[in-house]
Amino acid sequence: MTKYRFWGGALLGLLAGCVAQNSSLAQTAAQTPPSSVDLRTEAQKNAFLAMPEADRKAVQDALGWLGLYNGAVDGAFGKRTRDSILAYQGGVDATADGVVSAPQLAALKAAAQKARAAVGFELIDERRSGVRIGAPLKILDKLAMIGADVAIEKADGSVTLAMQARTGEDVDLAALYGKLIAESPGRKITYKAMKADEFFVVAGEEAGRKFYSRFAKAPANWPEGPSLRGFTFSYPKAQAADLDKVALAIANSFEPFSSSAASLDTAAARATSSLTWRDIVKVASANPVAQPAPPSATAASSVKAPPSAPETTATGLIVAPGQALSAIGQADCANPTVDGKAAKSLRADAATGLMLFAGDFGAGAPSPSYGAGSAELVLSIEPGATPGKTTLEASAATPTPAGEGRQAILAALTKSASGAPVFDRKGALEGLVAPIKDEPKRVAGVALVGPHALIALDAIKSFLGQADAQAPAEAPLLGAGEIAREKRASVVAIVCRR
Repeated sequence: MTKYRFWGGALLGLLAGCVAQNSSLAQTAAQTPPSSVDLRTEAQKNAFLAMPEADRKAVQDALGWLGLYNGAVDGAFGKRTRDSILAYQGGVDATADGVVSAPQLAALKAAAQKARAAVGFELIDERRSGVRIGAPLKILDKLAMIGADVAIEKADGSVTLAMQARTGEDVDLAALYGKLIAESPGRKITYKAMKADEFFVVAGEEAGRKFYSRFAKAPANWPEGPSLRGFTFSYPKAQAADLDKVALAIANSFEPFSSSAASLDTAAARATSSLTWRDIVKVASANPVAQPAPPSATAASSVKAPPSAPETTATGLIVAPGQALSAIGQADCANPTVDGKAAKSLRADAATGLMLFAGDFGAGAPSPSYGAGSAELVLSIEPGATPGKTTLEASAATPTPAGEGRQAILAALTKSASGAPVFDRKGALEGLVAPIKDEPKRVAGVALVGPHALIALDAIKSFLGQADAQAPAEAPLLGAGEIAREKRASVVAIVCRR
């Protein structure tokens, strides 16, 4: 029989983990011969760190959902991780050796997926604050305003997740921290910690409820200027046995300043007076998902699913009404669609990977102007969580040497960014991302920054047979959100089905 136990103070352990992370076991200062316990712990550590990072994080995430782990999901090995693995193994009557076997990993992933599904845990982008965070959408099904903040809450208001933003030159992380740690009759602070000029966490109890707040300061040169972003999750203390685990998952998913369009451009959402579920945007979950078991031989012989057509998704740029330019990186593109509409391939260049498509699209999109060598932002199309749906992603771009006269940028891009336009601060085109062969490495579902080759403007203009169309010298400098908003109609999804 499975016999799990929930650790008291789990949320406080997480808070400590936010500051100290899940550090490795401390080494003793005295030089003494290693004991059998030391050797066993070292072997457990080596076995854990030998796992792929995604699997290490999946183990910690799953143990958190089972109420056995109370730290950060960072893939590091420490006492919390070790003790949680041993507790899990003891709970399922397995050999308590501290080493996660392949069957145990699969079982943990399946258990975590079941727990997430039970509460409808999804990663969302909240447009007004710009916060990206996980939320239990089967519990929280109502929108509300708490002051200037957007909240999603349970229908009876008993459980609330508020996404919060403070902007302007006068935002002060330390002052907000001082305000939130103040105690009063009926309000008790159970944990507080701050990393100067970066973030803070505050947890406590008030009027029979538990709350957990975390705020972070925007990185230097953030497009929207000085700002603080955070969240507060609150719930009845009587429901802590169930909701402490959810609080842990929410905290581990918190991403205050992501590179998504929703995070980079919040002004338009804040300017609207109405509040609807459109202000909450679901994105593909970064949580590991257990893979379904392969069908049995009997099932495979009796039911045969029709093969799905291979599909390539890339990003295109409207260069004229009814014409879109991309860089697919394949010899042909059968049955292409542009922005969901049927299209045809006009011509292609094998050397660069450029392809020009024609169809009934892009009527209102302007032709691009050309820049002068200052790459700043990539606008790319990313597949959405729902089949057939896509989202626009804005990624910071930094020019980097590529050798032999070629151009390249450093940016966090996925394969579907092939053909994505790169703009300068005036919104002028600086190039297109060359075909990306493989998906990049990811951490918690997020693509890592890496070098990506560019197709230079000379090659683009030669392919299109266009003369220069330079951006006006007096054109104002734009923020990332302004560029994304201005170019939204010009950036389209290109899908090839073979």
